[in-house]
Amino acid sequence: MMRILVKNVLAVLLIVVTVITGLSGCAVSPARDSGDRSVDPFTDERVATVRIVMSAVDWDSTVAGAFAEEYVPADFWFDGELVPGVGVRPKGNSSLGQAVGWGSTRMPLAVDFNIFNRARTFHGVKKIFLNNGWSDPTLIREVVAYKVFAELDIPTPRASLVDLWVNDVHLGVYTMAEAVDQAFLQRHFADASGNLYKPEIAAARLDWTEKTANRKISFPGLTQPPQQDPVLYTNIGGAPLIDILSALDEEDSVAAFKPLPEAPGNMFRGLPPVRFPENYIEAMAIKTNENNPDYSGLFRFLDVLNNEPDATFPREIEKVLDVDETLRFLAASDLLVHLDNYIGMGHNNYLYEVDGKFYFIPWDTNMAFGTFNMGIRKQGVINYFIDEPTGGPMRRYPVAKRLLAYRPYLDRYRGYLQELLDGPFSLDVILPRIDRLAEMVRPFARADDQMFYSYEDWERCLTEDLRPPDLFEGWMAGGPSPNLPFALSAKESSGLRQEFGVNSLWEIIGRDFKPGEMDKLEGILSPQNFSLFLQNVYGPLKAPQPPRQPGFGPNSLGLKTFIIARHESVRQQLNGERPSGSGAGLGNGGSLWMADWFNL
Repeated sequence: MMRILVKNVLAVLLIVVTVITGLSGCAVSPARDSGDRSVDPFTDERVATVRIVMSAVDWDSTVAGAFAEEYVPADFWFDGELVPGVGVRPKGNSSLGQAVGWGSTRMPLAVDFNIFNRARTFHGVKKIFLNNGWSDPTLIREVVAYKVFAELDIPTPRASLVDLWVNDVHLGVYTMAEAVDQAFLQRHFADASGNLYKPEIAAARLDWTEKTANRKISFPGLTQPPQQDPVLYTNIGGAPLIDILSALDEEDSVAAFKPLPEAPGNMFRGLPPVRFPENYIEAMAIKTNENNPDYSGLFRFLDVLNNEPDATFPREIEKVLDVDETLRFLAASDLLVHLDNYIGMGHNNYLYEVDGKFYFIPWDTNMAFGTFNMGIRKQGVINYFIDEPTGGPMRRYPVAKRLLAYRPYLDRYRGYLQELLDGPFSLDVILPRIDRLAEMVRPFARADDQMFYSYEDWERCLTEDLRPPDLFEGWMAGGPSPNLPFALSAKESSGLRQEFGVNSLWEIIGRDFKPGEMDKLEGILSPQNFSLFLQNVYGPLKAPQPPRQPGFGPNSLGLKTFIIARHESVRQQLNGERPSGSGAGLGNGGSLWMADWFNL
């Protein structure tokens, strides 16, 4: 078996070398570090123009096959500066799924400067992501939130605003963010050779240990697509083999290449086809040293975090976690109410391990400022607890629970909250910054006919909620999600088995219903359960959400108004004028239904 794998790798490498050395034009260029280093591409002083130029055939195939997320060769122009021979592909989950679902070409994109040549970078950056603003009518939340993290001396991706074109297609204002990769690590850490993880929901809350690392994760109602040949995911320098081969249109040169089939019908509407992790280790998603991973440091960290007695915990946790950096990360996440990261869904942050010690790195802040709310009502988002900074029960988030249970750590954490209130989150600093960014973006937003929101919505959402709470108190605008899971009677369960061959509503929540099937379902279920089912599939009934607005965007609270209210709430909590926790470790009452459904 090993001989076969080695033979396959050598054959594929030969193909790659042959193809790359034979290419010319936009697919490959001499090694160089492009650009004038005195020009900062991540400045917040202007909206730069980015143009991506590729063949019309490649652009058409990229749009038509967006969910395949395959690289194509292109040239990259930044305000007139050329970086030739880059790889470009669609990227993202909800942001990509919503663009495709709305029939929009305004897809989020990844640009890899390194894919064809390890020596090539863009101002020292190997990869950037171009984010499409699908959940943010103001288009500036991501840039503003990253700045807050960075001002607290947390290793943070740089980001700026750009006006994006692909060929002659004007896609509009995007956020350009640098990737968290080895180049990023080299900029922030003295040693960039450690393990970088991007943990997902199953593993990201870190409430597990080596004993359960390989426990199989089940996904009721979902059928996993088959696993692909791991040889194709061997990193040969610039990128995994499969990405390079896809970009060169050479997949068929590898007999082992087996593209993922179309994803089976499931409840995750609006998301690209995805293969879910099979166990906790896979869900940790190691991004460096992946060809020869060593998880011993991770297991040591998890053991201390979850099992170390309280008496020795402060001494031992300092050995495996940069506690001070983590307290700063928690403080910024809480103040920004960034529930799409560790303190909420357990998602969208990186962990970097070097010399046995872990560091948190923020990521994907486009739904900060309470846009992703875990079903917490608007007032709950504004008054999000500082001493229990978790969406769900504190016991589900051991990093927050155990660190803040130790009074010296809690006091230091509260000190960082005060530092934020007095510094980067002070109203005298952050509101003028928002005004300046809005002035920069305004002419582009006014002319942008590809935005997911109207110009009027863009203008209004700087100070007003995108829409008022609806009759469900805003399931998509600051209110609770419908109660889950569904409690079915014996008669309802029997009807589901007879008509649909399933045992629960979860198994058909993503079904493409044929004519008449919805009527059958209504006849089987009680009016309450049928209403709940429709709410979870299609959104709140009678909600005043205009058409052509995707996903979580309608959750968006007025940005400046929210910041003013949040600033005052945190000040009051720090001063004891307002409750800073539930008093029972319950966190903020957000829904963890997905994790509970997966039994994670």
